[in-house]
Amino acid sequence: MCYDLSEPDVNEEQCSGLYYSDDTLKQLDGYAYAENCREVNNTPKRCNVDCGLGQECQVIDGEEMCVCSEESCFSTDSSSSKYNQQPLCASNNMTFSSQCLMEAWKCMKQQSGLYKKYDGECQKDCRNVKCPRETVCLLVKNTGEPFCYPKKHCNPTNDPEPVCGTNGITYDNICSMRLSPDAEGRTPELAHKGPCESKCRANLCQSNERCVYSLQSLPVCIRCQYPPRFFAHSGECSQNIQTCGDDGHLYKNYCALLRGQCEKNRYIHIIDYNTCPNNMNTMRKIFFRNKINYINRFPNFRMK
Repeated sequence: MCYDLSEPDVNEEQCSGLYYSDDTLKQLDGYAYAENCREVNNTPKRCNVDCGLGQECQVIDGEEMCVCSEESCFSTDSSSSKYNQQPLCASNNMTFSSQCLMEAWKCMKQQSGLYKKYDGECQKDCRNVKCPRETVCLLVKNTGEPFCYPKKHCNPTNDPEPVCGTNGITYDNICSMRLSPDAEGRTPELAHKGPCESKCRANLCQSNERCVYSLQSLPVCIRCQYPPRFFAHSGECSQNIQTCGDDGHLYKNYCALLRGQCEKNRYIHIIDYNTCPNNMNTMRKIFFRNKINYINRFPNFRMK
């Protein structure tokens, strides 16, 4: 800030060297005779709030505030957690190059429910997904997306009785079936409770279920009585991911496939998502491939 200048009409910026360079100021009388000039402190106020990943602290109107910032993720400090540039797959099925960038996107888009599904780039199935210990990679039934399922979430003591899977295998309990995916992460659905049987019979299914047959002539208990709001508002039905059934039809979503089962009075196995093979021979090859996957995992497997 300057005062008692001999040169008239010289403002603070000119005096402090922000407007003129020192060389230019030396040519001015104001520089030669203004002995009472001192430097103006232009250093911004330091912000001391720890805002966490994906945000940075800024002083706005004199107040310290945390704002969303992708730039904050590129730290020059190699010891900083923000410097860890490891890609990950988020719950919106987007790949981010770091946890910090995911948090920045989450902040900017106000997506509070966004979370990391697994490390590495997003995959179509489980073959290249590396899940943490005590988790298993499974495909979400209504979207076909892989995710890491914590094994502790399935308690075998809640339902300890044997069950039959739609692949024709008898499992010790429902958890054993759910935690036995093939290489792609596909798991069988529940065909019926108890050991696998070869045909429908009275009392094989629950009172609200219907006994039908699969493409492989195995009995499967399906449910056909749903409240109207189930298909309109259920989480499973809110995802419009097209689903290909082993009947050769590409359904609007998983719930449309459930309706198709009841209309056709047969169990429909999910072959793929968003696309269907052009002919049934291809579909039979896909089923045979899935069957081989189970045989490799379960040597005692026998199709009834």
